[in-house]
Amino acid sequence: MQKSKKLNALVVEDDYLVSEMVQGILQELGCFVVGAATTGVQAVELAESLEPDVIIMDIEMPEMDGLAAAEKIQQTCPTPIIILTAYETPELVEQASAAGVNAYLLKPPDRREMERAIAIAIARFQDMLALKQTNEQLRASNDELDAFAHTVAHDLQSPLGLIVGFSEMLHEHHDRYSAQKQKELLATVSRTAQRMSHIVDDLLLLASVRNMEAVLEPVNIAQTVAEARQRLSMMIADTNAVITEPDSWPQAMGYAPWIEEVWVNYLSNGLKYGGSPPHLKLGAYTQPDGMVRFWIQDKGAGLSAEEQSLLFVPFTRLSQVKTKGYGLGLSIVCRIVRRLDGEVGVESEKGAGSTFWFTLPQVTLTQAATPQAADAAV
Repeated sequence: MQKSKKLNALVVEDDYLVSEMVQGILQELGCFVVGAATTGVQAVELAESLEPDVIIMDIEMPEMDGLAAAEKIQQTCPTPIIILTAYETPELVEQASAAGVNAYLLKPPDRREMERAIAIAIARFQDMLALKQTNEQLRASNDELDAFAHTVAHDLQSPLGLIVGFSEMLHEHHDRYSAQKQKELLATVSRTAQRMSHIVDDLLLLASVRNMEAVLEPVNIAQTVAEARQRLSMMIADTNAVITEPDSWPQAMGYAPWIEEVWVNYLSNGLKYGGSPPHLKLGAYTQPDGMVRFWIQDKGAGLSAEEQSLLFVPFTRLSQVKTKGYGLGLSIVCRIVRRLDGEVGVESEKGAGSTFWFTLPQVTLTQAATPQAADAAV
C-alpha cells in the first residue's frame, strides 16, 4: 500500500453487506471511499466523474457485468481495477486479463488480501500503461518509417528519372544537339541533382530531429536569422527580395541549429511565394503566456482555409498533401518547434499575403543570468 498518498477508492458491488464489508476494510487501510455503485453502468459513470485511484468491483451485477464494465473503464478512463469473485478458474483469469483487470480478490476478502491486491493492481496498472505507451511509440515509429520510405521513393523518383533521361540523351545523341542546347540540358541535370540533394538534406534533418536530444538554452535569434539569410543569399539576390527585420530580438530558449532551419524554411517559402519581387517582414513579440512568437509576413497571393489546413501536417500524412511547395519542409518545422516546446501556425487569406509564425519559451530571469544567455544577447 502507498503510505504517502491516501488512495481514493470506488466500490462496485450489488450486495449491500459485501459492499459495506469492502468499504470498511478500505477505510481501515487508510483509503477514502469516494463512491459506491451497484451496477456496471454506474461503475463506468462514476469512474469517469470521480476518477478514483483504484476500483474494487464485483463480476455478477445487473445491466452490465464487472468484466464488461472493466473493459469500458479502461477504454474511457484507465484505472487500476480489482475484481471480486466467489471462485477462481483459468478461464476467468484469462477473461479478466483481456478486460484490463489488474488483480482479483476471492470473497469474502480480508484486510491482508485487500492490501496485497491493491498493491498488485497499481503495480500491474502502471506496467500496463508503460507497455501501452511503448506499443504506441513502436506503432508510430513503424508508421513513420513507412512514410519515410514512401517519401524517399516518391520525392527522389521524379528528379532521378530526369537526370537519367537527360544524361542518356546527351550520351547517345549529343551530336544532334548544338553546344547551347547541350549546356541547357546539363544545366537542367545540375539543377535537378541539387534538388535531390536538398531533399536528402531535409530527410537527414528530419531523422536527426527525431533521434537527437537537444538541450534548450538561450539563443541569439539575430544570429540564426543572419545565418539563414546567408544560406539563402543567392536566392535572395535572384529574386530581388526585400527583407526587413527588427533592430533587436527578444530572447528565447531553444537549440540554435534547429531554429536556423526553421528560418531557412520560412524564408525560402517566402522567397518563392511572397510576391514578385518578394517583400518579407520579420518580427517577434512576447505573448501573455510567456512564449515568444516569431513571425515572417509576405505579400504573396495568400492561402485559402483549405490550403492552410494542409500545412504543418505530420510526416506520416505527407503523401496526402498536394499543396505545391509545402509539405516536407513545414513538416520538419513543425517537428522541430514542438520538440522545443513551441507551436507553429499560419495566418492568411486569399489576396492578402501570409504570416507564418512559431513560438519558443521565453528566457526567464534565472536563465538570463547564465553565460549562454549573455552570448545570446550579443
